[in-house]
Amino acid sequence: MWLRRWALVAAAGGVVGSGLLLSTPAGVFGRVVPFLLVFASIGLLFQPQLFAWQGKHLTLGNRFLLPCGLFSVSVYLGYFGAGAGVMILALLLLTVDQHVARANALKNMLVGVAGVVSGVTFALFGPVDWTAAAPLALGMFVGSTVGPSVARRIPGNVLRWLVALTGLGLAVRLWVSPS
Repeated sequence: MWLRRWALVAAAGGVVGSGLLLSTPAGVFGRVVPFLLVFASIGLLFQPQLFAWQGKHLTLGNRFLLPCGLFSVSVYLGYFGAGAGVMILALLLLTVDQHVARANALKNMLVGVAGVVSGVTFALFGPVDWTAAAPLALGMFVGSTVGPSVARRIPGNVLRWLVALTGLGLAVRLWVSPS
């Protein structure tokens, strides 16, 4: 039930993001991407402190954090995608589950749903370089198959730091060379 509800939110965001990519100049959004990645990575680094703070300051508005955040990140995923997993993982760790391996498994499912819906949207309505798409699809399949078992073997704090530092590195890379 939980996954079905949030998968629909992720799918809707993926379709909206794909539509934006197909109808707007990529340069504008591309300039914002590094800052979004930094924000998510810092949130991931400070996730235990943020979770403790959130537990003390729960309000009715917090129930909107997951759906609004998931939809927004899924729009981003459908538009650009790089680092969306870091963003969704940070969001899930704050709103759903503090256990990194479980949150990572949920993240994989939600990223997969938004990614597949975005891919189908691009295949139907946009130009696709199939020689590039095939290796990307293979990489996504291998990563989603191997990743969860690797994530379960790495201590939660180590995994959180590795993902956050990778996100920060990607943000720097995209800031220096956005194309």
